[in-house]
Amino acid sequence: MNRNIIRQVVDIQTQAERLISQKAEETDIELFSQYNRELKSFLISNIKDEFVLNYVKKIPDLDMMELDKGNSFFEKLIGLLSNGYSNDRMRNDRALDLIREIKNKYASAEFMIKNYFNE
Repeated sequence: MNRNIIRQVVDIQTQAERLISQKAEETDIELFSQYNRELKSFLISNIKDEFVLNYVKKIPDLDMMELDKGNSFFEKLIGLLSNGYSNDRMRNDRALDLIREIKNKYASAEFMIKNYFNE
């Protein structure tokens, strides 16, 4: 099991990098979001060390509906006026920024998680 968890922590970082580099669309982002929620939930349920647990809890959740709420009036207006840059693309860009943050958090936590599960 320990090796499997470490593999998943590495895998989510790899998936994040792929999504970022390919400027992923909403379907792939949603799948990544679900994977992140499941992995984070598992880690929170199985880590008892407070220091590691607090770090894992700081890994952001990715909710596309919440990203929609982030559209300001100005962003919506820009989206309407520019044919090439839609509100969907702006939302996806914000999601990719969040995916980058999630990837970095897992990268930072990877060593702590490895040490925790190898004890």
